[in-house]
Amino acid sequence: MKTRVWWLVVVVALGIGAYFGITRVGAQRSLERARTAIGRQDWRTARGELRSYLAVFPSNEAARLQLAEAFFKDSAMNSERAVSSAIQQLDYIGRESPLWPAARVQEARMCLFVRMQTNRAELLLRESLAAAPENVEAHYVLWKLLDLTGRSHLAEPHFRKVLESTPLEKRPFCLREWYMSQFYPATANPEIDRLMGFLEPGAAHDSATELRRLVKFREQEPRAALNHADVARWFSLEGDPKAALELLQQALDVTDAPLAEPFFVATLAQVLFDLGEFDRAIKIYQTWPGEPSGYEYFRLGAIFSDEVERDYDKAICGYRDVITVWPGQADWRIQNRLARCLAKSGNEPAAEAMRRQAKSVELLMETKVHSPLRQSLATPDQLEICQQMTQFYEQLGLAFETRHWREQAQRRTLEERIK
Repeated sequence: MKTRVWWLVVVVALGIGAYFGITRVGAQRSLERARTAIGRQDWRTARGELRSYLAVFPSNEAARLQLAEAFFKDSAMNSERAVSSAIQQLDYIGRESPLWPAARVQEARMCLFVRMQTNRAELLLRESLAAAPENVEAHYVLWKLLDLTGRSHLAEPHFRKVLESTPLEKRPFCLREWYMSQFYPATANPEIDRLMGFLEPGAAHDSATELRRLVKFREQEPRAALNHADVARWFSLEGDPKAALELLQQALDVTDAPLAEPFFVATLAQVLFDLGEFDRAIKIYQTWPGEPSGYEYFRLGAIFSDEVERDYDKAICGYRDVITVWPGQADWRIQNRLARCLAKSGNEPAAEAMRRQAKSVELLMETKVHSPLRQSLATPDQLEICQQMTQFYEQLGLAFETRHWREQAQRRTLEERIK
């Protein structure tokens, strides 16, 4: 009797083992079929196969990422349903996982490009970079987000990370993308604007396109202070500080911790200054949250020292800080302010040198300089345009861009000699 029971146990165990073995083999085959389907962009098949695989191996986080991608990239699905399903898969990936930064970037892309939740997307990207500072995709998406929200002048650190990871032969295209962000920020990403519905096919891009985009972002996240500041900055740059101030004052009442956002503080202080409310502008500026650094902080501090406090030595130090960071190197108006302060402090030789520099930069900003460059950049990997861009950035005094364009010119020269 005991022998029969023992044999029965053995048979059952073998049967269970065989079942699980067959199940595991079947799951692995599902994963292989899913990868093949992803390769041919058959997202529906990929989702079915990945679900079969995850039913057996539910803790495989890489497969969760792939399933999320299969939801997000399927244009045949309702976009909101696809995003919700994708994020549900990403939620399985915990903060302790090595794939957590990648999952947050994937979620950020969905929040930005589908839900148009720029604030949520930015928080996710910064969380991802805090955990994985070298995550190139996070740097790239954040660069595009800053472009789309009117803050492209803050994107330089992210561009540099992207460029450093770009293969040498593809760097001219990345450099072209950066040039557009630097000098044509409102129209730097026409394809993204078309995909997001802000620009009709064949329609010309204008300032109204940018405003529609910024207003839409604000509507999607009305409690996000940055979204209100982005719209207000647009009105400020368009020469309407009264409208900008009205928007910012409303935001003070309806958004979450607006004075905890440096860009909000900078925009409000600038608008108050433009309207002649100097005391209030300085008071707002003095509440600056976080690290007191960067273009926005240095620029406002220097202007207030110059125009309000009449402390020219302090203003000179501030202006010198401004012109060392982008876009200060191309801001000839700031350089003229610095020249004026140098003259008022009695340093006429330095003032004259700065006036000459400001004039040189002003001439480099003219349409007749940029129009042919922009047209030539249709083929940025050609030797002639690499040489032109090297010369342009060298004249502007931007060493990083100069070095990389020169490197491309030298590469193209060597290739032509080999031919």
